[in-house]
Amino acid sequence: MRREGVVIETVEVSQLGAVERELWRRFRSADPAFASPYFDFRFVEIAAQVTPGARLAIVREGEAIRGFLPYQTRGMLLQPLAAPLSDFHGLIVEPGWAVATMLPRLEGVRRARFTGLVRAGEVDMAGMSPRRAMAADLSQGFDAYLAGRDAAFLKDKRRRRRALERDHGEVVFSLERPSADEVTWVLEHKRAQIIRTHQYDVFACGWTAQLVHRLAEVDDEDFGLRLATLKVGGTLVAAELGLLSGGRYHLWFPIYERAYAKYSPGSLMTLDALAHLAARGVTRVDFGVDADAYKRDFADPAEVVFEGLVERRVSSRGGDMRLMGGTRLARRVDRIVACEPGLVGQLRGGAGFLAGVARRYPRLGAGLGAGLGMGLGLGLALLAD
Repeated sequence: MRREGVVIETVEVSQLGAVERELWRRFRSADPAFASPYFDFRFVEIAAQVTPGARLAIVREGEAIRGFLPYQTRGMLLQPLAAPLSDFHGLIVEPGWAVATMLPRLEGVRRARFTGLVRAGEVDMAGMSPRRAMAADLSQGFDAYLAGRDAAFLKDKRRRRRALERDHGEVVFSLERPSADEVTWVLEHKRAQIIRTHQYDVFACGWTAQLVHRLAEVDDEDFGLRLATLKVGGTLVAAELGLLSGGRYHLWFPIYERAYAKYSPGSLMTLDALAHLAARGVTRVDFGVDADAYKRDFADPAEVVFEGLVERRVSSRGGDMRLMGGTRLARRVDRIVACEPGLVGQLRGGAGFLAGVARRYPRLGAGLGAGLGMGLGLGLALLAD
């Protein structure tokens, strides 16, 4: 759908005045799809301060502002602001106002990559890959939530909790604002997990870790970073950083001690976190998209979000669009491009990715020669071009 008289203005996030910020708040509060912490202007403002290439598009129809799109650029590629850490993203629009993709009207942008594009209005996303957001509904309280979970799963977790207490001592849960040292500790353990599983280290570029630390500095009661911990006998066995915005909470970076794996400390901590959040008035906890099977134990499918590439094509009629779905390889390459704004960093990240693949799959690794490495490097460069 295309609307006449619509223009796109691109600005720095810091340039938004009181009027624009109030419109943002109104648009967001009018649509539950925008309740995620990633659409909270406080998140966007902090992310824009540390994210390379951060920009904000303002959609205007005449003198009226109809919507906002926070984003980052890598060459001529548009990505969600704070990618790859922003699980949900999209155009925050006035209620009842539908808008087709803005890409043809964003100067200097040739393609856009999304991984969790929240659909708002009557936007035709045919060609992109639909995925389900996964969420725990706490709106009726924790007991009602438990009533909707699998009885065998809950029985197993109660058994593991008893075994953990019997073998190691009292189990203690907490969920509070983290200190800077606690954030550093979680990220160090998360990076070790990433390296151990031969994935690309999204925190190696620096600005991503800085974003998490900046969020931890926020002192607002209804927004900011929170740290869930599970200790047994005084020993920390699981922890997870999450992001709060009003009545919505997003689980973000979990870790657990492998020596305690047989007790499922991560699952025990998640159940305790859900109980704690429900008691604090949180009505929904987000688990991201439906990529991991374990999420089905805790959460149910919610709204559809979209993944894929939107590309501008030049035709005799002017700007035309092509929409393509996402793939696992594209997702991994996208993380590298998102973290590394420069070609040198992208090539270094690509080399690290190939090295991880070679370690994880030795037979495949034997065939990963210089040709494939150069091909990936060229692909990274072309994606951002």
